[in-house]
Amino acid sequence: MKAISFWVGFAACASLTVVLFAQSGSSTRNGVYTNDQAAQGQAIYTQQCAMCHGPSLAGSGQTPALAGPVFLKNWIGQTVGDLSSKLQATMPATSPGSLKPDQVSELVAFILKSNHYPAGKTKLPSDSASLNNIHFEAPGR
Repeated sequence: MKAISFWVGFAACASLTVVLFAQSGSSTRNGVYTNDQAAQGQAIYTQQCAMCHGPSLAGSGQTPALAGPVFLKNWIGQTVGDLSSKLQATMPATSPGSLKPDQVSELVAFILKSNHYPAGKTKLPSDSASLNNIHFEAPGR
């Protein structure tokens, strides 16, 4: 009887671990965008963003950096959904809210690539529910 109780308890713990892991979401380290998406994002960045954020995403003055240690310090611990929502609502500065969700995902992919996050085989989604499950972590180099 003790052996059955042990295995029932073990199975319950294992199941809970799987559920908690699935609910915790993904990480920017997991290859959450494709190289093609990042290339499309780079084209959008060049046309819509580089005039303010600079060609190297470094920002200047009141314009925040989109790559590098200051960017990472500000975003680690937040979700890709947080960044996507901010871009969607406030960018480009000349026409806030004019970017389509797919364009925002492409820009985010370019920003991730520029911050040395790995590309993967699946496109970064554009829906906020999915993006809110992807958490910024320090890039592994």
